[in-house]
Amino acid sequence: MKYYPINLNLRGKKCVVIGGGRVAERRILGLLECGAEVAVISPKLTPKLSKLSKKNKIRYIERPYRPRDLRGTYLVMASTDNQGVNRRVCQEAKRLGILANVVSAPLLSDFTVPSVVRRGDLMITISTAGKSPGLSRRLRVDLEKIFGEEYEAFTEILGRVRRKYSGLSYGERERLYREVAMSDIPTLLRERRFKSAEKRLKKITGLGFGDIEFSPG
Repeated sequence: MKYYPINLNLRGKKCVVIGGGRVAERRILGLLECGAEVAVISPKLTPKLSKLSKKNKIRYIERPYRPRDLRGTYLVMASTDNQGVNRRVCQEAKRLGILANVVSAPLLSDFTVPSVVRRGDLMITISTAGKSPGLSRRLRVDLEKIFGEEYEAFTEILGRVRRKYSGLSYGERERLYREVAMSDIPTLLRERRFKSAEKRLKKITGLGFGDIEFSPG
């Protein structure tokens, strides 16, 4: 099966997770990181989720899933150990036109949840279309070594340069952005050679870190 890659804006949107175990915990933390409003339906929660509930970071409904629990929901994730419950959640979601993901059942799901490498606003996702979560994890570990914390700073630099030169013609902007993106600035940042990184940026764009209000390190 081929999946269409897409990044969803979940900020302020109601998302429901059915289940309160460790798999559900990972899903919930990912949703919260993206600014979603998360409701969790489960008889029990992991200790970490219990803390989030007490801090009102999530809305906790302490009982099993019931029909009609998904009304007004944008997205649902079924993460219980009971495949019958997961299937019923998916069926209700489809009736209501809600995006649904069922853990370990990609054929029932509208989408799969990829492995993710995050470096600030840079996000790299890995998917095997549900065939091998283990391979996704391996590739994530490899990519985390290649794309270190310096890429968070580099992504921020690119964004600030883009805003600074938004008034240039399309051709000039693309040439400038491409040259910065393909430069060795990430390597210099990784080696903490900040003065050399700034010198390289200035040679390409005419801008130093002070011009874009950026402070490395």
